[in-house]
Amino acid sequence: MTDNNSTEFKPSFYARVPVQQLTPQEMDSLLANGYYRNGLDACANSVRFMGNAWVSAVMLRVRLSDFVWKKRLRKLLRSNGEKFSFQFQPFEPTAEKEVLWQQFKRDVHGWANVPKLEMHLLRGQPATSFNTWELCVFFESKLVAISVFDRGERGITSLEAAYDTAFNKHSLGVYTMLLEIEHCIEHRLDFYYPGFFPKGDPMFDYKLRPGNLEFFRVESAEWLPLEQLSANDWKLDELAERHRALKLALQEAKIAVTDGFNHCFHRASGKPALTASSLCLIVPASIDKGGKILLFIYWNLWKKGYQAFEGNNIVPTMKPDAVDHLKPIHFYDVQQANYFGTFQTPEEVVFFVQKIKDWVILPA
Repeated sequence: MTDNNSTEFKPSFYARVPVQQLTPQEMDSLLANGYYRNGLDACANSVRFMGNAWVSAVMLRVRLSDFVWKKRLRKLLRSNGEKFSFQFQPFEPTAEKEVLWQQFKRDVHGWANVPKLEMHLLRGQPATSFNTWELCVFFESKLVAISVFDRGERGITSLEAAYDTAFNKHSLGVYTMLLEIEHCIEHRLDFYYPGFFPKGDPMFDYKLRPGNLEFFRVESAEWLPLEQLSANDWKLDELAERHRALKLALQEAKIAVTDGFNHCFHRASGKPALTASSLCLIVPASIDKGGKILLFIYWNLWKKGYQAFEGNNIVPTMKPDAVDHLKPIHFYDVQQANYFGTFQTPEEVVFFVQKIKDWVILPA
């Protein structure tokens, strides 16, 4: 069975599409095209905002058509099966699950402010909006682990999990993942999606444990064996390298520039769009003009060139007192943007900027 590319979830380096509900078929399409659901957003998965920066990532899935259990994983299933019971059911928030989730996120993941699990997953929508299920693991009558996932027609995708750290030696985080894979196989599903896999973060290595993994190569829009993952598949690295080169060229030309972190909604398409990248450079107008942002520039990974846009009326994630060329700007909307053109080199961009009046020029 082959994957169908959806026009709604077109493979993209960066896209963020609002969703209020998804049918199982739409969920399959979303996942097959390298997206994941984050609350009420469907997000393309080549980058992920973690901590205070974007990090490079790829989407993973376990192919189940020829899946073979590793001996040590089968042993974990068997030994834990003798100690714990479990239950699959549609997701239903309870006080007991909330306590487990809150404690796990504070103690293990170090979250300072932990939202309620239901709000984090569904933002007020019912679980039926995304066919959201849960796996609960019990020691005697005590809830010791929970995992929440969305279910499509062809596969399931893991969303969040939490476990009681008093049972650390039983590897309950891995155990819930194995139970979900077993659940998929029993129901003749094709894929298990453990979610995004960020570059260089050992905390996510557990997602590699099952084996038979594939990753989504965004440029060719295809799933490939994980063994074929190469340095070129970490697309943010290329973007960041081009970003640094242009920033240096602008600074050497005494042109004020700051880093821009884009959190805008964006639907992938073939047209030039300011919102098509998570990382850009911003050249501001003078502050006496009210700090209006005039020029956004980012490296287009498909066109292999710098694309420039005039952008007005940005909405920052946190409103600054004034535009400061020394501080990064996080923004989630640009209400008006006009495409200027594509440039192949930093020198071409600098020449273009210097032809336009009213840019901020740093003192010599």
